[in-house]
Amino acid sequence: MSSSAANPVLAPIRRWVLYSRTNLTITIVSAFGVLFVAGAVFGQSPTPSNTASKIQSSAATTATDAESAAPDLSYELTEVTESSIAGKSIASVAESAPATAMAYAHVYVDQSLSNSEWKTKLGVHTAEAPGVTVVNARPLIPVAITGPTRSEIVAGTGGESAVQVIVPTQAGNLRVTLKASDTAKGSTWQVQMPLPTLDRSEIDKLGAPSLANPPTSEAATTTTTPTSPTSPSTTLTTSPTSTASVAVPSVDLGPAPVPVPGPIPIPDLDTPLPGTL
Repeated sequence: MSSSAANPVLAPIRRWVLYSRTNLTITIVSAFGVLFVAGAVFGQSPTPSNTASKIQSSAATTATDAESAAPDLSYELTEVTESSIAGKSIASVAESAPATAMAYAHVYVDQSLSNSEWKTKLGVHTAEAPGVTVVNARPLIPVAITGPTRSEIVAGTGGESAVQVIVPTQAGNLRVTLKASDTAKGSTWQVQMPLPTLDRSEIDKLGAPSLANPPTSEAATTTTTPTSPTSPSTTLTTSPTSTASVAVPSVDLGPAPVPVPGPIPIPDLDTPLPGTL
């Protein structure tokens, strides 16, 4: 049986490749080149464009989640104490009008802050930044907050309702007026202008005892009290001496008698001396 006829297409290529190693190398390099060109021409679009669209979609989703997670403004007048707001974040405090008023009062009576730090922390809870008038009204001595807040709804400016919160302190009541305001962080309660301050005359009354320093004055009085009897006692001690010196020259005794030598003369008596009989 005769062998199958040679393939007219593969037979010349097989003979050309097997002719030498150089032809084999050229064939392999040419095949890789053709595949590379075909992939560059007919390949898919670059991946970065898809990545960019995914990043934009992810950012939009994150922004939506942040808006949905934003705290809701509370209109309930739940009274708070100074200790109940300790450790809470600013965003959490801004949800409630009484809590915002208490946070404002806590910063207002804080003596550990410099004026610049005091204005910055106070301005977090206010609609406008504190001015010179508020800084001049800052308490110069410690003032303690003495109780929880007392809140009520009042008529605000522009027909909008507001909340007035009373924070009791040693120097009187600090009356804080708050309104709901829209900010970049959402709706929050903010202290309205003019910013509330305490009466400086009442604050000065608290500082009067410490300025007068009554313990020192009492000590001074006690120190001076023993001194005053000392001088009379000295007078009493020297008084007899001066009296004796005055009494001696006041008695005129005359010159002292001069003794006469010899026997003492016996006076004439009406009766005989005892033992002479």
